[in-house]
Amino acid sequence: MPDRLHFRLKLRRGPLFTLEAQESLPMQGVTAIVGPSGSGKTSLLRALAGLDMGVAGERRITFCNKEWDGPGGHVPAHERRIGFVFQDPHLFPHLSVAGNIGYGAKRCEVTSFDAIVEALELGPLLDRGIDGLSGGEARRVALARALASNPAVLFLDEPMTGLDSQRKSEFLPYIARAVSQARVPALYVSHSSDEVVTLADRVLELGQGHVTGWRTPPMRLTAHVVAETGPGVEVRLDGAEDDGPGASIALPLRALPGEAVGIGLPVESVHFSVHHPGAGSAIMVLPVTVTRPAGAEGQAVLDVLGQSVRVPGVMRVPSARTLWMSVLRVLPRPMVVDSTK
Repeated sequence: MPDRLHFRLKLRRGPLFTLEAQESLPMQGVTAIVGPSGSGKTSLLRALAGLDMGVAGERRITFCNKEWDGPGGHVPAHERRIGFVFQDPHLFPHLSVAGNIGYGAKRCEVTSFDAIVEALELGPLLDRGIDGLSGGEARRVALARALASNPAVLFLDEPMTGLDSQRKSEFLPYIARAVSQARVPALYVSHSSDEVVTLADRVLELGQGHVTGWRTPPMRLTAHVVAETGPGVEVRLDGAEDDGPGASIALPLRALPGEAVGIGLPVESVHFSVHHPGAGSAIMVLPVTVTRPAGAEGQAVLDVLGQSVRVPGVMRVPSARTLWMSVLRVLPRPMVVDSTK
């Protein structure tokens, strides 16, 4: 069982908003926190970090069996070992890229520093000043600085705010790669469904200052890179035969042969049919078997080349029925490098 972050909060911020939430989050992988504007996503993150005390009615927070807030007292924010990445990079203008990363590296070994720089491809930028960085580059530096502090957990509060869609698509794989290679759990606040599908292992929903529930985990398949193709890579889905469906998929991703890749499947880009639909505009067409029809919980479970995938519950078909799944769009997610497969 992974360590957990337990919290029970009742905090008032001004006359119109109260954050009242209780939950236990597994400290493994990425937990996305979603909800409409004003639902309390950033307030929750800042309260957990000890950055926003509000007017406390109740504040109990335990991280991995260590009390951060409660009857035993209050652990200040700087002692919680949280790597916080804000909506604005908040870089130090008088320091170079290397200086900004090094500022957070007091507890970081040199080998870890080098690995972070490599994962985020910041080597060519180390001697540059902050003023000349693009928005995406500045956010990579902010993420590197957070990771270099040797955090026990990452808090990312909409770190791609202000980036256009192209820059966001370029930055997402860096987040996925860095978090996976550092093996640090993360809480990730976002409005974007693409970000959630690409990064999240689970999704917590907020509404009006309250936890409203857990959303169906993103649909995701696993694959391994088999070849580099210039602008991207060719991958094979785990479980695919050499000449069968899923044996060759082109992805716009920088990765090395043998590297594991998670393929996120946006719900709106997946269609099912009883008969093979033909290739058409689909990236891939895969045979799937319904192992559990959609029930009261509103999701079906499918077997896709031996991988188990949960699908929101529009499928009212018998178990063991074979269908065809057409995938029109995917969101690749780099994972931990594994050259043994």
